[in-house]
Amino acid sequence: METNTIEETVEQVQQIHNDKVDAIKEALKELSPPLIDSLNEYVSFLIEKERKHKVFVERILEIEANSDTVIFDSVEEAMEAIRNRYDFIR
Repeated sequence: METNTIEETVEQVQQIHNDKVDAIKEALKELSPPLIDSLNEYVSFLIEKERKHKVFVERILEIEANSDTVIFDSVEEAMEAIRNRYDFIR
């Protein structure tokens, strides 16, 4: 069984990525202008979705790194704390 170094694996992934990008570029040549416009809108949507996801992940990781943790002995104790907090803010 052949094992690859990390560098070789990265190169393989990059080549697969480049091959897919090249295939997409070739396919675009076959599309009509209205379909290209629709595809452009969809790609813009995906880019924005990816951006929002990255922001979400960064926020969650930051919260996890800086959060105060409260440990309860039971579910009942946790629920009581939630109820008390809710009563407090009303």
